[in-house]
Amino acid sequence: MVTITEINNTNINMPDNYYGNGAFEFADEYSREYLVSAHKIITQCRLWNWLRNFNPDPDRGFMFTQGVPELERLNEELLKDPVSSGHSGASYGITMRNMEYIAKNGYDVFKMTFYS
Repeated sequence: MVTITEINNTNINMPDNYYGNGAFEFADEYSREYLVSAHKIITQCRLWNWLRNFNPDPDRGFMFTQGVPELERLNEELLKDPVSSGHSGASYGITMRNMEYIAKNGYDVFKMTFYS
């Protein structure tokens, strides 16, 4: 049996349903729009596998980590989205940590852990 830790330490592609449908119907109305937007953009940019293996600078987090082409590309695309362009620094950081959790543990585990 493959463990989550083993999956996180590889570059294999996960099944499409691993990252979920991105509807976040279980989240509150305010959070849902940010979660849906980020999920959609990560999917469009095909960055789930990268995000599963990426760890932002521990002292800077997603907000202030620089010089990472994939993160810069993701941020550029997020800025184009009307929902995501309304992020505060805190909402961006929380949303990206949620996306990181989904990338590393799966959509269903995210839902059970934070919304059950």
